[in-house]
Amino acid sequence: MSDITGGLRWHLRAMMGRLYLWRPFMDDLRDWLATWQPRSDTLLIVGASAGWSLPDEFLARFKTIHCIDRDDLAAPLFKLVHRSVKARVQFHQRDFFAEPGACLAAFPDAAVLLCNIAGQRCFQLKNAKATVDDLAALQARLQYREWASFHDLLSSPIATDARAFDFPRRESPEIVVSTFQLG
Repeated sequence: MSDITGGLRWHLRAMMGRLYLWRPFMDDLRDWLATWQPRSDTLLIVGASAGWSLPDEFLARFKTIHCIDRDDLAAPLFKLVHRSVKARVQFHQRDFFAEPGACLAAFPDAAVLLCNIAGQRCFQLKNAKATVDDLAALQARLQYREWASFHDLLSSPIATDARAFDFPRRESPEIVVSTFQLG
């Protein structure tokens, strides 16, 4: 796999971002994840990649971590980046959005963390309405689950309105998607 959401080029950029550019984002993410306290000891990470922005102290709270990602480089890099985490980590190389119901059903007791995957739907669908509808359907599927989602708007190559950088936390998908000029 090699596109804007994975592959060797993406991982090299992410490694550099983790070391330098992403530090403020990672600090905010660490603090935000510390407030999320799911009861489950199993975590399902959708769009795990190598977990470049995920803090080890967050991952260490779980006994088992299942990661879903399309990228074949994600599993070995995740295990390298998070080698100090003692949880049992299992990777499942698949496209979550091809069968979201089946993916979620495979891990019924897991808390779900969406790692910038929802923000990438606009790249795959290339249509604002389809993206909003898809994310609304996903939110409905997750309504009885413990779940959280984060997004980094700054990594988008899509031209944005300056308002995108002033979003208050936890905006609706409609507001986020409406700010991007898709097409």
